[in-house]
Amino acid sequence: MAQPLPSRVKDAPGSALPSPLVNPPWTWPDTEPVVLGLAAPREPVTLVWAPGEQEKWLKEPYGWKRVEPLPDDTDWDEVAETFASGEALSLEGDRLLERAAGLLMQAPPEYGERLLADERYWKALSTFAGQHVLRGAVARHGQAAGPVALRLMERTAPDLSPPFLGPEVAQIMIDRIADRAMREEAPAKAWFRRHGREAARLAVPHALGEPGPRRRHAEEALRFVIRVHGEETVVEAARPYGEEAVAAIGALNPHSGPPPEVPAWADTELLPQVLLRGGRLALPATATRNLVAMVCASSVREPYPGLRQVEELLDPASLAELAWALYTAERGARHWASDGVRYALLSWGDDRTADRLAPVVAAWNKSYVGDRDGTTALELFARLGTDGALRHLHRLSTTARDRERTRWHARYLLGRIAGERGLTVEQLIDRLVPGLGLDAGGTTVLDYGPRRFTVGFDERLMPFVIDESGKRRKTLPKPGVRDDATLAPAAHRRFAELRKEVRTATTEQLTRLEDAMITGRTWTAGEFRDVFVAHPLLWHIVRRLVWSATTDERTTTFRVAEDRTLAGVDDAALTLPDDATVCLPHPITLGEEALRPWRQIFADYEIQQPFLQLARPTHTLAEEEHGLAELARFEGRATDFGRVLALTRRGWELRGKEYSGFRRQVTRTAGPGRHVMVFLDPGIRVSAPGEHAEQRTVRVTLWTGLGSGVLHPFSELDPAVLSEILTDLTSLIEPAAGPQAAP
Repeated sequence: MAQPLPSRVKDAPGSALPSPLVNPPWTWPDTEPVVLGLAAPREPVTLVWAPGEQEKWLKEPYGWKRVEPLPDDTDWDEVAETFASGEALSLEGDRLLERAAGLLMQAPPEYGERLLADERYWKALSTFAGQHVLRGAVARHGQAAGPVALRLMERTAPDLSPPFLGPEVAQIMIDRIADRAMREEAPAKAWFRRHGREAARLAVPHALGEPGPRRRHAEEALRFVIRVHGEETVVEAARPYGEEAVAAIGALNPHSGPPPEVPAWADTELLPQVLLRGGRLALPATATRNLVAMVCASSVREPYPGLRQVEELLDPASLAELAWALYTAERGARHWASDGVRYALLSWGDDRTADRLAPVVAAWNKSYVGDRDGTTALELFARLGTDGALRHLHRLSTTARDRERTRWHARYLLGRIAGERGLTVEQLIDRLVPGLGLDAGGTTVLDYGPRRFTVGFDERLMPFVIDESGKRRKTLPKPGVRDDATLAPAAHRRFAELRKEVRTATTEQLTRLEDAMITGRTWTAGEFRDVFVAHPLLWHIVRRLVWSATTDERTTTFRVAEDRTLAGVDDAALTLPDDATVCLPHPITLGEEALRPWRQIFADYEIQQPFLQLARPTHTLAEEEHGLAELARFEGRATDFGRVLALTRRGWELRGKEYSGFRRQVTRTAGPGRHVMVFLDPGIRVSAPGEHAEQRTVRVTLWTGLGSGVLHPFSELDPAVLSEILTDLTSLIEPAAGPQAAP
């Protein structure tokens, strides 16, 4: 649990505090209900589509796996007659929906409109699959689908409501406002959130009607709109009904019910102080308790009334510390954090919060993430959007313990953020490589007070230290008695942190560059100069590799020299054209004739490559294997579980466990929609991998997709990808120690 701060900031007087913390809504006296007897508006139900929503709903019927389009030459009169006569009622559910979808989505509109008006078939449309069909019908037929949609909204399918707006819809949503969804916002609240002022306008007559359940629910709906859109939105929604209605709605208490409960673990005496903006004054204990009460009654989508306004007057850094203290103090939350603490972390968290949370999320296993809604924690990193936060998100996408949810969701968020910035995910990650405070030459100065040291990194990214006399030292000395008592320890810690950060960044970038070599990723000339050559760390890596530049006229290989200029295979200076496309060529694409002189140059200059490129083993298919989707030479071969597990460190994955807890396939992606699968016997037991040390390869196949059942010829793979796969398969059955790359 968080400890009190060693030195406390002076408490602010009541006059300086945000009003909701001095006089919170739950202390406001109840007022006598105003009953005006207003008539609900008489207006038709309309459809208000969000951008892209109608197009999405049009695809819904056939997005459901059990409904397929009918043939183009279908006799629509014959199909329509089976529905009109009632004969269709005897059809099995899926077949009935398939034919109904044909009339609704494929036939001329009049056929679908007649079906929508036939109440005998509304029950079929109320099923889960039927609602997918009905969404498509709403998108295609508009108002004609309104009656059946309204009936189902009222009974079984409130999530049909989003585009509909009108008094009848409002009444249904008011009656459903108290619905409680487990992890997603209830449809009624989602409807009021979406339509805001117009939804509130339709709810005002019910909120000023006779006391009873509908009035209570309408008041709750208006309170929700206040929380989401602000009090002014609801007041303006009441204006068409007159000033008396405006006054009555304006007096509506945004809080209903007893005061929010503050859990025992949220002891304000042990929480860090929360400061007002400017940092000179702090919240007194009572105001802090009221703030924590508001937090505990909040959720990410529904902050407590007035909390957003309070936040604007408080110091962001101290709010972030409070959020983390609440998270570490909390016990027994049903999800990874309770709704209120989740709100605080995701809304107030800063880069330091991200640094603390990232290793926690990385350690969550699949079961925890699934049971505790753990992927929502990733929203902190996405909201911050800083380089540091996005680096954490990238690391989670590749190294999180939970592969299925955490890694996938992190990749999804990276893709969304990259798209918003007009970049690919790889381009975004390129721009996140930290400079670590190093200057253009790759060095920084650490100050001990009386002494100053220049720290940098050599071509192998090993640190070096130069003192003020120019003498090169093996490492940074420990602070001495004559050094500044504050500066020297801080500088020494910074050196240790710098070494660790460089190791982490180097490992990540080497993996990315090796993958880029295998997959054939390219950069523009400008990207190559900005991302690699100009970077204080990365240029050390790129100068130890051979690169290729392609223009319309020709392809040229080159390296980055010690002075950051470019040199060709003849060691002559080379200028990179602005229209060139740069890649990191795989040795199999370079060919032996091109490799030979580069090997000699790197040997002459004693350049050690960061990973195998020029000396990388390459493999190709035998002539008789061209056109085949199975590789017989690797089948029925002896191996052991250790070599299988070693493949998982090279991009392969063990498939899910089968009966008796065995994993009997190891797979690797071989390009978009291509998967290599090795079948094993007896397989690796999940609970005891070494129980069956001896393994045998049964089949080695290439599929168009996992579980697709469609084979694909190995010879149609990219040569570099194919070479890597063959290298891995060879190591599986014929392990041999090869040359190792320098670190």
